[in-house]
Amino acid sequence: MTKVLCIIQARMGSTRLPGKIIKEIKSRPLLSYVIDRVKRSKKIDKIIVATTNLPEDDATEALCLKEGIDCYRGSVNDVLGRYYEAAKKYPEYEAVVRVTGDCPLIDPKVIDQIIDLYQKGEFDYAANILKETYPDGMDAEVFSKGVLEKAFKKAKLQSEREHVTLFIRNNPEFKKGNIESKTDYSKFRFTVDNPEDFEVMKFIIENTPPDFGYEDYVRFVEAHPEILEKNLHIKRNEGLAKSLKNDKVVKQ
Repeated sequence: MTKVLCIIQARMGSTRLPGKIIKEIKSRPLLSYVIDRVKRSKKIDKIIVATTNLPEDDATEALCLKEGIDCYRGSVNDVLGRYYEAAKKYPEYEAVVRVTGDCPLIDPKVIDQIIDLYQKGEFDYAANILKETYPDGMDAEVFSKGVLEKAFKKAKLQSEREHVTLFIRNNPEFKKGNIESKTDYSKFRFTVDNPEDFEVMKFIIENTPPDFGYEDYVRFVEAHPEILEKNLHIKRNEGLAKSLKNDKVVKQ
């Protein structure tokens, strides 16, 4: 089987909640929770973090060192380029899994289901976001290194450089697959972009076991409506919507 590399995209410079990846819950940074969850995957062979070359991300690199995870540092704005260059450092891995550093509850079983779909269906790209039925914060994507290289060489729009897989998702030449949750849980929010998200995440992590799956988290917040309502007003994919609104062709 194809060897699988997971690249966690993480940086300190969040607009809405700066430094969120090192904000601590139970004396552990958020990014550490992401790494822990991804480590539970049975189909990922290696995990690395791709961050920026800005001085503020010295803290990200230091955290990776503490966690025993490789850290690649690259472009701030050309996230696609950063991702591609990070993947190139590991030529023995042909499949790439993308997750982000602001999803500390990401479900390893969901990641493995997507990898399984990717491998068995011989897809160029597989995910659970082409039709959104999972809670926000459970997003994962798998694609070949060859497809990533094509995107890197051909993507011209600023939105396509900022959002790693946008060119792939929008391009009909690639064979794409998607998994869906049995129930539509897309209204639930288990990611951290805003202060309200962090409040919700803090409550969840402090009051649930570390091996919960996404449906367990849904049931937990449904039992605590006062928590559930804290961040339901936040729109999904706000960053992407902003990028598309201000889109332009960029020089490589």
